[in-house]
Amino acid sequence: MLVAELEGVGPSARGRLAELITETIERELTARGEASPGLADAADRDALLSDQLFRARRSGATGIAVVLGPLRAATGAMGALDPNDCATLRFLAGATRERPLTVLLDARDTQTSAFGDPVALSQLLLTPPSPMSLPPAPIVPAPAAEVPSTDTWRTWTLQLAAARGPQPIAALEQIFAEAYVPLANAVVAGLDDPRARRARDDFRNTFAAGYVESFPTFAATTKRPRMVLDVHDVAGRIARLHGARTMRLLLVDAMRWDLSRAIQARVVAKVGTRAALTDEVLLWSALPTTTSRQLETIARGVDALRAPAAVEQEAQPLRGRNAEHVRRMRVGPRELHKLDIVESRVQAARGDLMRELPDIAEAAAEAVARHVETLAPRTLLFVFGDHGFTIDKSGVACQGGASPEEVLVGAFALLVGEVH
Repeated sequence: MLVAELEGVGPSARGRLAELITETIERELTARGEASPGLADAADRDALLSDQLFRARRSGATGIAVVLGPLRAATGAMGALDPNDCATLRFLAGATRERPLTVLLDARDTQTSAFGDPVALSQLLLTPPSPMSLPPAPIVPAPAAEVPSTDTWRTWTLQLAAARGPQPIAALEQIFAEAYVPLANAVVAGLDDPRARRARDDFRNTFAAGYVESFPTFAATTKRPRMVLDVHDVAGRIARLHGARTMRLLLVDAMRWDLSRAIQARVVAKVGTRAALTDEVLLWSALPTTTSRQLETIARGVDALRAPAAVEQEAQPLRGRNAEHVRRMRVGPRELHKLDIVESRVQAARGDLMRELPDIAEAAAEAVARHVETLAPRTLLFVFGDHGFTIDKSGVACQGGASPEEVLVGAFALLVGEVH
């Protein structure tokens, strides 16, 4: 079969899945020496697919296989795939039943939320819904505050157990996001099973020990993960890729990875068409995982890893109403903006912090959305965390260590303006 493989399906692919699949198939057909599509109306997806299958068979293939990478990164503000992308997938799935077409999806997308066929408004509003007939409701990403089902947390435990031994950075980041974070949050939320706690603790301790051991080598090698100190370079590449005129960096103090996902989803919902989500990034914090240390590395770059400055007392974040506003600050030769509301609320919590995280995410998202309204069109806003935190048995935050929750932080980019 002619294989059209589409990997790296990210936020920029949202709503454009049909276009990207078509481009991928056409590229493979061209590589086989086939001519361009012989269609007047390329918007007719049924006719377009028929034409592509005809040209594939003419080139010697028996049919077409569409191979899609993980789609989760292309979900929208509701935590579900774009309705247009869902329609594309439904069309392709239907076509596989009667044409020489195969569609392969990543197994991790089994639980990715999606939309079904539209229904009449009268049916939607006037007919009592049957729970058995409705598709799974889209879920807005947020830190877990409830104990999951047994099958769910056991799956996470098995994933962590299978990840023992040295791991590539990409694989380690994936297991952190898909298994460690939800399991660790479930344990804090009340999951009281020795196997779950042991899996969490083993992964946490192994990660911390490995990071402490390898971190000193980062100053002398380019083989290191993408770090907070790289934010100017990372944001600059994204800005150039999307044709931004200007770029602004917004540091959300203590925005660990799961909070970043929750804040991102809420911001996208709040800004609507005012800005478009273009990229999601995972960054690694320098040790110790404190705000002053990350600001030092941003200011001095790799030199800060080679020769750390003298340890200074950690500056206290703004509190109260002041923490709800973005402030401008100079870090080394450059300028960035900072939001203290997450750090302020986290430090002020005195128990059961896990249940407060959705409210903290909402407050931070509101502040970021307000900041977006002040930016000129074609501005690339790069929102990033500097370090994370763990939550102890009493529900209080702990910072400064080498645990995955403290080291791995989230970041996302928004392109301001009436753009797609």
